[in-house]
Amino acid sequence: MLNFKIFLSDEGYGHIVRQKAILEKLNYLTENTIKFTLQTHTHLQKAKEIFGNGNFIDKYNNISWQKLENGSPDLEKIKKHYKDYDLKSLEFINKEKDLSQYDFLISDFVYEAFQLGINNKIPSFGVAHFTWDWFFSKLYKPVISSKVMDLFFEMSGKAKRIYFPPFTPPEIIKSHKNALQVPLIIRNSNFEKKIISRTCFNILIVDSGSGLLKNYINNALSLVKGIDEFKFFVGSGYNSISENIIPLKNDELMLDYIEHMDLVIGRAGFNTISECIALRKPMLLIGESFNPEIDQNIKMIKNEGLASFIALDKFTFQLDKFLPVFLNNEFKNLEINMNNHSVQTNGAEVIANDILNNI
Repeated sequence: MLNFKIFLSDEGYGHIVRQKAILEKLNYLTENTIKFTLQTHTHLQKAKEIFGNGNFIDKYNNISWQKLENGSPDLEKIKKHYKDYDLKSLEFINKEKDLSQYDFLISDFVYEAFQLGINNKIPSFGVAHFTWDWFFSKLYKPVISSKVMDLFFEMSGKAKRIYFPPFTPPEIIKSHKNALQVPLIIRNSNFEKKIISRTCFNILIVDSGSGLLKNYINNALSLVKGIDEFKFFVGSGYNSISENIIPLKNDELMLDYIEHMDLVIGRAGFNTISECIALRKPMLLIGESFNPEIDQNIKMIKNEGLASFIALDKFTFQLDKFLPVFLNNEFKNLEINMNNHSVQTNGAEVIANDILNNI
């Protein structure tokens, strides 16, 4: 029986979904002879819902970034949070001294896990679409000290392997000698949602896990209420509910509905992008106040012809006028590109096999 521990940062749902996909493949390849412990804090309940049975530890894993209400980085709070990061990091490592019961560690993406692997003489593996050192290096003015950045690089260099999917910024791959590029990391597609009908054009609107776009989405929905040829599916808690605006249950994962859609509109979170590419569903990505990850995602996916872009103001105040023009023009090429792309989606299997070959 293999036993391993997963360290998750406290940002969003993407890394939870990624790790669930890897767990599915590890279970399959080992004929269900593994057990895991997952450690995170902010989204622990969602992790429990997605993973199901397992061991869970409610603990903040030292990595997060602070935002303003519009979703842009709060530079002052970030600067304050990481001012004494080296001390926080050492304290975290000292409290995690004995991990001898585990055969390996997975980090997505918590730097200390790699140092803990070295300390406990067990292999550690990283999974990420971007690294925090890259993310913070893109903020202006610089808010993270060179000492902390050096510590990030030092610890990540101690991983046995760090797996990066397609559309990872090339400079990240080049800066990590232990990098391995893998296909997109996608869960098994076995989600049947019987409430979905295809009698009209179905559109899923996806917010971030922390609801950064809620007010903008509410305004956009008020514009499209009553347009019969479209049916919009949104999370629960929005104001403009009507016959063509369908709220989804609070405890369900929005990504599970993508396969039943004709178009997905949302912020350019990497798991949303990955699922849409895997299921060949056209995307309309919403711009966001300066966020290095989102900016890079939009740039790289647009360059491949796999998504279109809508400015936040246009989405908020002109969605009703924008959609008919978009569907009659740009959408057609986007649909063709999605149906014909050759992006591989077996990243979870590649990672699981590589882990098992290196423990």
